[in-house]
Amino acid sequence: MKSIIVSESFHINEFKKFFNEEEVTIVFINDPNNNKLLRNFKDWSFLKKFKKLKILELSEARIEEFSDNFFSNLYSIPKLEKFVIDDKSIFLLPKKTFPKDLFPKNLKEYKINFNLRFFTSYKGKHYEIHQGIGDCEEIEYTWDWLTEWLPQIYDFPNIQKFKKLEVLNFYNFFDTESFQGHLFEIIDSLFYKKINIIKSILKNSNLKKINIFGLNLKSENIYDVAIATDEKTGKTFSLYDSEIFRSIAELYSIKKILINEEDPLKYLLKYYKCSNFKEALSLSKTAGIPKGVKTYLT
Repeated sequence: MKSIIVSESFHINEFKKFFNEEEVTIVFINDPNNNKLLRNFKDWSFLKKFKKLKILELSEARIEEFSDNFFSNLYSIPKLEKFVIDDKSIFLLPKKTFPKDLFPKNLKEYKINFNLRFFTSYKGKHYEIHQGIGDCEEIEYTWDWLTEWLPQIYDFPNIQKFKKLEVLNFYNFFDTESFQGHLFEIIDSLFYKKINIIKSILKNSNLKKINIFGLNLKSENIYDVAIATDEKTGKTFSLYDSEIFRSIAELYSIKKILINEEDPLKYLLKYYKCSNFKEALSLSKTAGIPKGVKTYLT
């Protein structure tokens, strides 16, 4: 991996000597006095000249007002297989609609590299059961950064055209309001809003596995099931309202895929308390609410 340091004196012609590299990291230098880059680019057309590039990493990049230009040129790198950013970067997605034929033809993976402190976070005694990448002490300062400036892959322009994807990486951030993490809010799940896009990718790409960072499927807390009471009859039933397992069940129904390096079937059967996937899928669709039940209390 060749590193290119973009300092204040860096000239764009310096990229020329790297155009035949297959793996490149572009490292931006941040001014500690004003939190701005010493050197940035308005025009990213040089990316198209990396004819052999397979892996592109960006460190402390700022892709903001020129994101349309950046993404259009990123998509034009002919052999790009892996695109990586770090957790100190800021990426705003393009505002305009891209032409349907503009997408990375060979991209296999998009990844965000996180500092380990986000994985060994301090959540405090009130949030011990909470899922997610993040830190209770830092959340006030990092929430926008994590949730708005580090995009999930399903928000990329023309994502449904990415036919060569082999790995999908998603990032579930610590949220004091949802013990399942910010992607899996029970009433308004961000992940489930994108489920049709993810299912389309499963159907049309070479996908082999999904990673959901900040989600521990071994945590006993996510297996709690509410007991609900039919207001009309007074009968009780189990209410399976987890957005985590609802989402996994739908994806697993499309393709038997690894999630977090494991077959998720055993976790689905554990949560839905059943013996086969057909039953689990049915319960995921109905949340376990019996037919005829219109209103209930939990």
